[in-house]
Amino acid sequence: MSVEGPDRVSGGSTNEEGIVSVRILLVDDEPFILTATASLLRGAGHEVIACEQWTGVASAVHREHPDVVLLDYNMPAIKGDELCRILKRNSVNPDMKVLIFSSEPEHDLVEIVSRSGADGYIPKNIAGHILLQRINASVSCTVN
Repeated sequence: MSVEGPDRVSGGSTNEEGIVSVRILLVDDEPFILTATASLLRGAGHEVIACEQWTGVASAVHREHPDVVLLDYNMPAIKGDELCRILKRNSVNPDMKVLIFSSEPEHDLVEIVSRSGADGYIPKNIAGHILLQRINASVSCTVN
């Protein structure tokens, strides 16, 4: 499945574990990662807006008002830290969290978060249930 622009799918308000549904803008240029991560998040009852191309991200933020932007760091033409700064500067939702989603080493992710103004990071190689925990935690506090 190739997702070229924003693809909005609604999830439930809570899942069987009592996790509140979060509106997530997922940005990743790798179709497999985008599809697999979106499926995991939707399966947990979250609402996911998926963007494969960074050029549609700003308009999706303004249109969809996500609670969380899960933002790939290594994208063609722009790095996630630069896009994060743009989103933070132009956000219509001051409570929106931007989390860098990357396979970079964690010590690099800490630096990326620091210079980008992101609210945290989530390594791509973590287990699905930990990804879900961190997404849920991000709406109530800052993640790593």
